[in-house]
Amino acid sequence: MIVIKMLPEHIDGVKGLLDICFGESAWSAEAIRSQMEKPGSYCWLAWESDRVIGYLAFEQIVDEGSIVEIAVHPDFRRQGIARKLITTAWDDHKDLSVVFLEVREGNTAAIALYEKLGFERIGERKGYYDHPKENAMIMRKDI
Repeated sequence: MIVIKMLPEHIDGVKGLLDICFGESAWSAEAIRSQMEKPGSYCWLAWESDRVIGYLAFEQIVDEGSIVEIAVHPDFRRQGIARKLITTAWDDHKDLSVVFLEVREGNTAAIALYEKLGFERIGERKGYYDHPKENAMIMRKDI
């Protein structure tokens, strides 16, 4: 597995991955393209055997970063792929002072990973997620 920067030709592969991971909550191809083209946005892929097995969308405004979206194919979870995508994002941006993210409060595996990476819980957004409706936990890591 390697981590590469996303290119426009990867949109269909990312869309397929997000459909598998998030079902009806998955971003559309247009939303993926829009995120990739947004100023201050950086998208990385975990790539193996000519296919997308992981995706990370990251935004930076001045010295603050935000993990906007992260997904790893279910067949490749618990292999350090999410960790590698996240650390690639902040290693590539040496001028960061803080990184934020939101996660479903019921996603205990993701929360455990984020806490291992040094993220702390700082708040919540009530009813933030749909399909199913769920609160988001806001997390922060000082770099």
